[in-house]
Amino acid sequence: MIKKVLPWLVSILVICACIAAAEVMLRSLGLGHPILFYTNASYRFATLPNQHQVRQRGANVTIDSMGFRAVKDWTTPAENKLLFIGDSITWGGTYIDDADTFAEGVCRRMQEATGRSYVCGNAGANQYGTDNMAERIRYKKVNDETALIVTLFSGDTLRGLRDADGSFFFTAPPPGPLRAHWEAATFAVWRLYRLMRPVKTQRYDDDFRVAERSLENLFAAIRETQRPGRKVLLVLSPIEQELGGRESALTRHVRTILERSGFEVLDLNPIVTKAHSADFYYDGLHLEIKGHRVYAEQIANRLLGK
Repeated sequence: MIKKVLPWLVSILVICACIAAAEVMLRSLGLGHPILFYTNASYRFATLPNQHQVRQRGANVTIDSMGFRAVKDWTTPAENKLLFIGDSITWGGTYIDDADTFAEGVCRRMQEATGRSYVCGNAGANQYGTDNMAERIRYKKVNDETALIVTLFSGDTLRGLRDADGSFFFTAPPPGPLRAHWEAATFAVWRLYRLMRPVKTQRYDDDFRVAERSLENLFAAIRETQRPGRKVLLVLSPIEQELGGRESALTRHVRTILERSGFEVLDLNPIVTKAHSADFYYDGLHLEIKGHRVYAEQIANRLLGK
């Protein structure tokens, strides 16, 4: 009897050991405790307040009491508070440490240059379209920012008001004990769904009109919430394939609309073209640490009037 059962027990133990080892490995990669989001009817989704996790590459990801990614909580007394709105480029990803995001880099440079105290809140989120940004500005729970910095790339203007459905994030922790397996499997299933149900055909005949309408909505949200003394800066972020004069017609159209908005605009394409190297981008759109440093320097210089 024992001889018959023993091989099965050994097999089960080997399988369990392999699963446990894989869980340990996945957790060492930063999986198992994803940053959590909440959903609502206005801007549709955002990071849940009061979180801290160590994620990919050992990056610290902290969400403060206002739901902003930040090194200092937004409620910390400061002479100046800078609020950043944007998509995943602003958010920075969970492979970038809080201190290395360009939002925090701007804060650090501003404080060093002026000797004044600063707090920076990062309200970026993966998959945000320009309409999500507009609603985040309208419905944000703070109104004491001294500067509002909105960073976007031209593709954001065609996303509409992106909903939580179809986006990859968690609104509740993965169930245990195999949390890392659960997160990895969820991502694999999400990717598989997109591969098996691709959207292959697209008409571009209304792109310019949609982009203009979306940007006008963003401008309206800024004007509706504007206060005396609040500085506004719109930052146009380039993608790698459009550097060096290879911009799409949509990007050129978006730049034109931004420039006639009446708000200050920082177009980073020429600067990134000069600073570009293999370690600038993470994937051609999102930034590596070098990219965040360049963005931080340029945004800080513009806020300082340089």
